[in-house]
Amino acid sequence: MSWVMIVLIVLVIIVIYMAMPGGRLWKQYLMDVRSSLTELNRKRSMQSIFTENHVAELPALLRQHISNGGYMGKPLMDNMLIHFYNTRFCMSAGKKPIRIKFMQVNFVNRPDRHAFLTARIMGIPLQAKDSVLDGFGSMTGVLAKQFRLFCSTGAEMDQGQLITALADAVYMPALFLQKYVSWKVVDECTVEGKISWKGITAKGRFTFDNKGNIIRFDTNDRYMDDNGKGSSLVPWYVAYSDYKEQNGYFQPGSVSVNWVLPDGDNTYFESDHIEVQYSINEAEVLNRKLP
Repeated sequence: MSWVMIVLIVLVIIVIYMAMPGGRLWKQYLMDVRSSLTELNRKRSMQSIFTENHVAELPALLRQHISNGGYMGKPLMDNMLIHFYNTRFCMSAGKKPIRIKFMQVNFVNRPDRHAFLTARIMGIPLQAKDSVLDGFGSMTGVLAKQFRLFCSTGAEMDQGQLITALADAVYMPALFLQKYVSWKVVDECTVEGKISWKGITAKGRFTFDNKGNIIRFDTNDRYMDDNGKGSSLVPWYVAYSDYKEQNGYFQPGSVSVNWVLPDGDNTYFESDHIEVQYSINEAEVLNRKLP
């Protein structure tokens, strides 16, 4: 066999490998989700429903958001699988956004959150895993399913992932009822939430429109990485818009995630097609195709 043929065969194998879904990071992601599901199943009991008694101690604005969303009388979700489609992601300030596929699984009994991102740069697959598992946050990125680009852990990541889990509760309001979350009314359109887990605490403010729908979440408790030179607390917010009915619930159809920088807001994540599924089991996650 000639060296030219050998090179061609190797190139074909590489192309096929790059085109195939999965990879080591995806397998680790599934292991993390399985761990959270195992803990949930260990404590899962008969599913209850949203009632007036459940929400009675929440601030009025949160009660209105739950009522508007059509959750009253429906099951208290214990987790959610959420897909973001038509998603644009900016890897750093000033860079051109790229198209990505993004999914995540969030939990209620403990504020676990597991997100997975896939994209292609010049045809080469880029993957990232963004998780908090029982209070321990991490963010890992790989190129070509093999080469690690970054891996961030530590107290700053724990805090950032925890506050993100609170922001995500716009779509999973059963988390609002948990003992590890407390509330303070700021004014007629703002409520501050404090989330605490495993010695880590973070706070953020939900802003509501005049109909009682959440339109924004702001926090000063999230760290921004400075291109590997360290990190610092930077104001961060999520904007929710385009409320619409989907699967029997009235929820935001569009979301953008932003840093507040000295020279203006930096929007690094946007999606206007969002699908949510509640109280999933292990098979529903493990049997799904990679997004």
